Amino acid sequence: MTAKVLLRIAAGAITIFELGHTLGGMIFAQSHGPEEDTVLEALKAYRFDMMGSTRSHYAFYMGEGWYLSVTLATMIAICWLLSNAAAESPALVRRLSLVISLFFASSVVLCALFFFPAPLIMSAIASAACAAAWWRLKTA
Repeated sequence: MTAKVLLRIAAGAITIFELGHTLGGMIFAQSHGPEEDTVLEALKAYRFDMMGSTRSHYAFYMGEGWYLSVTLATMIAICWLLSNAAAESPALVRRLSLVISLFFASSVVLCALFFFPAPLIMSAIASAACAAAWWRLKTA
């Protein structure tokens, strides 16, 4: 399999992760019951000053969720752009593929510790595909 195809596989896996997170976790998220609602209300109610701004823990929670959505969308674009550049700049694409592979390998660990199987699996696919692209471009 070519590095171009492998990087597009990574982009596809990241797209599934992105859609699941953004649509399922941010846009169309539904309550899991009164206990969760109570926790979220407590997060909204607890406000504090940080670097001249007043924020709540809920703002941090939501902000980090949206931050991940933007990060994943950026990674999709980077993988796609790298797939197009693999033939003309193999040495650069190889180095960047390794960085992205390590990023998603870290995501696998974080998903195993704090989240659940779907993002873990998509992260593992993205990491493996980028690592395979890195390996495929080893002669560059």
